[in-house]
Amino acid sequence: MYSVAEKYSSVIDGIIHLGDCTEDISGFKTICPDIPIYNVRGNNDYENGCPAERTVPISGHTIFMTHGHRQRVYYNTDTLYYTAAQNGADIALFGHTHVPYLQNENGILIMNPGSISLPRSSVEKTFAFITFENRKAEAVIMKIGHDGISKLASLSF
Repeated sequence: MYSVAEKYSSVIDGIIHLGDCTEDISGFKTICPDIPIYNVRGNNDYENGCPAERTVPISGHTIFMTHGHRQRVYYNTDTLYYTAAQNGADIALFGHTHVPYLQNENGILIMNPGSISLPRSSVEKTFAFITFENRKAEAVIMKIGHDGISKLASLSF
């Protein structure tokens, strides 16, 4: 995970961590000391002072971040969608399942980047980028396979 942050540190403007193992944040701060880090706590992060949810404005978009266990994302993303809408977000990010997910649901981009450290899908290790340009955005889920890093899925909005 840190090797990916180090590899892309010259081209990223922020790091988002969606919970579980928030102690990873100190490693990111060491590798990327000048890059802002936005994080939430997961169901395995106990009393660590991180918020359970947060809403962050970035480049004309509003991002709702949560781990997802409170929104029951194992079953569907309905509660996540409505919570993001109530917070005025056009992007909703979650973790919890550790399975990559990327959909535009009624105008709200819903994404789970999957996991680098504990993947639970057949895709192996995954992470994601969101690129903002001229009030438009593109979300891309990347996979780390035996043959290197490649694009798994993307969505522009």
